[in-house]
Amino acid sequence: MLNKLKTIDKKIIISGIIGIIIVIVGIIVIINLFFAKEELSNKKIKEDVYIYFQQEKFDFKGNITLNHDENITNIRFNNRKTKLFSEPIYYANKKDIIIPVKYSVVSTSDGIQKLVNHYTELKNIDGEFYLTGNDLKYKLSNKHFLFDGSDYYIFLDNGTVTFGDQIIPFTPLSYANYIFDTKELYVYNYEEDKVYYFENVEGNIFAQTENYKANIYADTIIINGKDKLLMKNFDYLKKLK
Repeated sequence: MLNKLKTIDKKIIISGIIGIIIVIVGIIVIINLFFAKEELSNKKIKEDVYIYFQQEKFDFKGNITLNHDENITNIRFNNRKTKLFSEPIYYANKKDIIIPVKYSVVSTSDGIQKLVNHYTELKNIDGEFYLTGNDLKYKLSNKHFLFDGSDYYIFLDNGTVTFGDQIIPFTPLSYANYIFDTKELYVYNYEEDKVYYFENVEGNIFAQTENYKANIYADTIIINGKDKLLMKNFDYLKKLK
């Protein structure tokens, strides 16, 4: 009888220990999920960066935080919060960019787009451009550009934006931003660190390099002489790997 009671006590103790272990493992998993979500939601930047809001340049001297929630990214600096749309965030002391929201990378050879997550960085490594992030290092070529699904195009090669009799040159890491509702066009030339602004712009606006031609008014890429409409709903895009 005594041996049976000892056996029962051992089973109870073992069951209790197993239960405690399960609880501890569960707590660890929850903590890890919390920090993983925090990492996806928040990005701390200690280096100097700058952003152009339309024509105005804002310099941030380190220690800023990006917060992403429900497809909205905010930048926090000195207890101030500013909403970002698709404005690229440029490092001041190296030729790299932080992508603040979801973009797509467009292959101009076939028009295929792939999803680029927020906080992905566009890095210049030994003269080559890469998209980098969590377990991501994707090499780009001058036959790619980035498109936010709405207004912004980021270029990786030398080229021009043209409309009417206007010709605006751009260099790698430059961007064009056309706002359809207000008919305003902004072209940022990275090497010049200058924004060209035009108002009342309607009709075809072409971004062209030696390798491709895109219509940023119609959001199309021209392949074999035919317009291919760019995808704006990124829910249907495959994630970049």
